[in-house]
Amino acid sequence: MTAALLLLLVAALTSLTLTPLTRTFARNHGWMDRPDGGRKQHAAAVPRIGGVAVYGAFLLSSSLLLAIEPLGLAPGSALVSAYGPLLVACAAVMGVGLVDDIRGVPPAGKLLVQALAALYLYDNGFRIDTISNPIDGASLSLGWGALPLTMLWFVSMSNAFNLIDGLDGLAAGIGLFSTTTLFLAAALNERWEIVMLSAALAGALLGFLRYNFNPASIFLGDSGALFVGFALAAFAIRGSMKSSAAVAVAAPLLALAVPLVDAGIAIVRRLIAGRRVFQADSDHIHHRLLRRGFSPRGAVILLYAVAGLFGALSLLTMTEKSQVIGVVVIASSIVTWIGIQQLGYGEFVELQRRLRHGLLEERQSIGNNVYLKELKGRLQQAPDSQALRMVLVEALARLGFSAFELEAERRVARLLPAWGEAHPTAVTPTPGSIWRVPLHAAGEPLGQLLLHRPLVQAPFEAELLVNALQTGLAPCLAGLRLSEVPPRPVGDASRAVNHG
Repeated sequence: MTAALLLLLVAALTSLTLTPLTRTFARNHGWMDRPDGGRKQHAAAVPRIGGVAVYGAFLLSSSLLLAIEPLGLAPGSALVSAYGPLLVACAAVMGVGLVDDIRGVPPAGKLLVQALAALYLYDNGFRIDTISNPIDGASLSLGWGALPLTMLWFVSMSNAFNLIDGLDGLAAGIGLFSTTTLFLAAALNERWEIVMLSAALAGALLGFLRYNFNPASIFLGDSGALFVGFALAAFAIRGSMKSSAAVAVAAPLLALAVPLVDAGIAIVRRLIAGRRVFQADSDHIHHRLLRRGFSPRGAVILLYAVAGLFGALSLLTMTEKSQVIGVVVIASSIVTWIGIQQLGYGEFVELQRRLRHGLLEERQSIGNNVYLKELKGRLQQAPDSQALRMVLVEALARLGFSAFELEAERRVARLLPAWGEAHPTAVTPTPGSIWRVPLHAAGEPLGQLLLHRPLVQAPFEAELLVNALQTGLAPCLAGLRLSEVPPRPVGDASRAVNHG
């Protein structure tokens, strides 16, 4: 721990020195992030390659590990196996981010470099071979799925930190909280090589925040955000587990909850809205907090607090007590969902409404369809025209129709004088549409049934209703005997109308 604290101090001092030098260098070369009145709300142009200073401080300070290792102050073989490959992979990710900050790189190009860097680390022992359930300790070997899951983890975390880099000090501060959590997790699991590397990254971020917190004089940029997320993904794999072959589910996810939740929200809402997943917008969590009246500093401090809370919950899951872990997982899930609700995303409100109504409508649809399959028999069992009409009224009311009209041929209309009365199926008429169902029997037209349907109706399969009316109601109308009803004068109206 003495060596870790030394690395933290050296990294912080190095970052404090390199950051203003990097800021001046960026200004001299015009590598600035300029406000656009949209997503970029800062008042003036700000240098945007701060990731160079953070990576430089991380590189120089962690290099001390090689110097102190012969003195017995650093873990030997484990450190060597982690240190070199991690620095190489992080350099590649930081480099593509730097090119993007200066000239721009297509999303596919950045993803390719991140995937190759993840593949390189996978080959050097940074891999998720087994998923262990934090509640009962049971492990699931991933087999061939280890490689794609590991690569997905690295790429997702790297881009998640890039997405939250929207306010002064936000990504760097969240990175510092996450690094601290993973530092403690690694110490609890005696992964001393990750303890050392985490201390170096924490110091680099701490020194950088001196210049990056509101009002920022330099931005982390893609070079920094992609690198920090990628490095934390590596720390989570090797630092929050008891062996390099297993990773618990809850601890790393909670330690990195803020960027992961924000990235997940962004992906889901863009898919719901039909936009491209990598299309930038101004609707991330920090943007929502600003719209709700938070100042930029206030929003950042609130998210710091959230990151600290989830970090503490992450450490609680490492107690290996199933009751505690279960409570933590449930509580964090509830808190996350309530928080998302409070942000007022219209996409999630609509999705929740659709899911709730979908389950209700599915249950209603099943019941209505079963009812319609029996409707033909009920119509055919009606003893007279009055009973036939009541069966029809009951069926249409159940299905949500507001009224019906029978436009019948002269012969049928004379047999149904009682149907000339108004027969609404709903108390209050509502705007909607009209269905026209032609009725035939033995090849002869009997007329058509007009069904008034409101815009809000009970779900069912329309084909089942039409079939019941054409094969159940129509033959009944054709088979009615004249003796069932009082005689009507021949000159009476040839159409019986029922409406609401």
